Amino acid sequence: MYHTGDFVYPTDLPRRFLCRVTEEESFPVETGTAQILKLAPLEGPWPEGTLLVRPDVWVRAARRGSPTAGLRDLLAQERRAAARPKGRGQAA
Repeated sequence: MYHTGDFVYPTDLPRRFLCRVTEEESFPVETGTAQILKLAPLEGPWPEGTLLVRPDVWVRAARRGSPTAGLRDLLAQERRAAARPKGRGQAA
């Protein structure tokens, strides 16, 4: 099962493009549970704001132990943003 915020690669594309799950919808099927995922590409040829829609069987989880350059950059940006001190007047 995939969850919002998970990093995945769509498997139907000619090469791996890292995406983040932005929404997931689960529903029962005869063999268990299936999901429809909305994915925000973090790299690749798409303009900013593009969302890809894929069934769960068309994506593969990105392994945290071996991040791509895109995932490394994103995680580094998130760490820097979290470490930034909040100035006066900014919400915590």
